[in-house]
Amino acid sequence: MEKKGYSFLFGVTSLIGYFTGKVLDILVKSSYCHECKIWEHKLNSAEYEEWHEAHVDTGNCQANHTGAFGNMEVEAIKTMFQRSVNNGVRYRNYIGDGDSKAYSGLVNSKPYGDDFSIVKKECVGHVQKRMGTRLREIVKKTVVDTETKAGKKIKRKSLSGKGKLTAKIIEKLTVYYGLAIRRHSDSVENMKNAIWATFFHYSSTDENPQHEKCPNGADSWCEWQKAAAANALDSFKHTYCALPKDVLDAIKPIYEDLSKDALLERCVGGFTQNNNESLNQLIWKISPKHLSGTFVVVEIAAYVAASVFNEGSFALLTFMQDMEISCGSSAHDWARSTDSIRISRAEQEAERQTKEGRILRRQEQKDALDIIDDSNSLYGPGIDDSV
Repeated sequence: MEKKGYSFLFGVTSLIGYFTGKVLDILVKSSYCHECKIWEHKLNSAEYEEWHEAHVDTGNCQANHTGAFGNMEVEAIKTMFQRSVNNGVRYRNYIGDGDSKAYSGLVNSKPYGDDFSIVKKECVGHVQKRMGTRLREIVKKTVVDTETKAGKKIKRKSLSGKGKLTAKIIEKLTVYYGLAIRRHSDSVENMKNAIWATFFHYSSTDENPQHEKCPNGADSWCEWQKAAAANALDSFKHTYCALPKDVLDAIKPIYEDLSKDALLERCVGGFTQNNNESLNQLIWKISPKHLSGTFVVVEIAAYVAASVFNEGSFALLTFMQDMEISCGSSAHDWARSTDSIRISRAEQEAERQTKEGRILRRQEQKDALDIIDDSNSLYGPGIDDSV
């Protein structure tokens, strides 16, 4: 979304094929028209009414969206699904983040009629974020009674602090939750077992080890299982302190909620929206959000970004050719070099997506955790799960 002041003015929504990685459709929504803004001083006048009628009828008005800015994505997706029929295509699967009302709005619009069901799949990255969000929320909201030896309540203590739900522990639990889904994305049951393995792993003590769900063998990430494989349990000592009972009791409902079959079934396949995120970055790199723009500028940026995303920098040379601008060998060398660098960076980024890399980066960023704004009911963790 591009915004000016505190109001969102432009929204760009795209459909990207999961297996091809290509942009299939893209649509820009705008709640702002520069000409309408200029004519605002004559609002409610006969002159304005005459101008506005002609302005809209001729298709010159750049504002193609009215209402809440949060509905831009919903309306854009509905439009793109509806017009896909004109190209002889119907989309069966929808990979969404589950944090908006886009899917429910799409289903309710029935773009392909009553007899065609659109199946929802979850972006694993967004599902993973729910764990972190829920854990941080419970730290803020939950308090625990602390009692004296005589049984008298003397104070109320939160779940945060040393040995409890620190930022580092929250990050670990969040990352391990995501890994459990990604590594077992072929089976709901295996995902569920892996998720609960992390819960019981951090519930374990030397007196009461609970590592039955942890993967066994010498290559296991669980130190207890490694010791079991080496027949060294007699001398094994946990190197970490188990989470206190009050913390475990508080987070158990979160694990129960985020390991439900209905949610995990939508995670089968391990789908992500990484391509969409990459395209969005490219669009707003061409048309920066902090600079005021117009619908035409944002639309051009969206189309250029989609072309470069699909075909690489050579798409820019095609634009120049259509504009009858001559391109020499240097321009082609530049396009070839730019695409090569882009591919190299993508490969390096892929290498960073290892378990160790993810954990390290997330722990380094623990002080910059995202805070979810509950003020917008159109967007929030799991808001679309009812469909």
